[in-house]
Amino acid sequence: MFPIFETELTRSLRSKKFKLLLVVTLFPIVIYILSPNSAGTGAEALRKGFESLFNDLLPNYWLGIIGQLIAVIIMSDLIASEIDKGTIRLILAKPVKLEEFLAGKFLAGLSTLMLLFGVPYLVAWLYAPLPYHAGLHGLRVVVGDFGAVLGVTVLTLSFVGSLSVVMAVTVRRPLYATLATFGVLFLGQFLIPQIPYLSHPERFSIGYQALVMLKTSFSNVNVIGTPWKTAVAFAGASVTLLFLAWIALTRKEFPD
Repeated sequence: MFPIFETELTRSLRSKKFKLLLVVTLFPIVIYILSPNSAGTGAEALRKGFESLFNDLLPNYWLGIIGQLIAVIIMSDLIASEIDKGTIRLILAKPVKLEEFLAGKFLAGLSTLMLLFGVPYLVAWLYAPLPYHAGLHGLRVVVGDFGAVLGVTVLTLSFVGSLSVVMAVTVRRPLYATLATFGVLFLGQFLIPQIPYLSHPERFSIGYQALVMLKTSFSNVNVIGTPWKTAVAFAGASVTLLFLAWIALTRKEFPD
């Protein structure tokens, strides 16, 4: 599994696509640095400002439609490109088990995504104390919030990524798999809230559920839901989707 993981991760990090998407994920942080809009000084003001920043950007940008599209672009290409080019037969002809191939590819894609999203999070964490004059103490104050944001992002992107893998195995063509996966995500989050008589329809979005999980660390999150139940649901859905992808791969005949 490790050779597949290492090869795929290296290929992803060297690609122009990674560099372009990193610019996209960093864009809000550039705006934040240029205009931090800090209110007050000190550790308490810092924590409120840091949480407010991620309360806004996490569900509406990084884990919103834009972030989901980035995750789909990265994850859909992992296996669909191998199937489309026929190289999957050469890989599986080596002493590599199908589950090792799937796990290596998925973990490489998830690691790529965590770098794409983790770098702007890290910049935000390191920069945040400066406009609040909080110093190193400020970093320690919000390190728990920083860890919570990373954890929520891992769970959320794992779900989006595993759905992308299933669609890639089904559709086989990278572009079509990307469009199909994003279509499912977009329509699901757009159409379900339109159903009449649903209470709090906004909760039927990935971004909203990400905020639910953040309630474990953030003090000013006013959303409906239980964090641990949402976390278990995301993790369980991810494992189930990967298992379905593995079953689909075992039953497919791949072209030369």
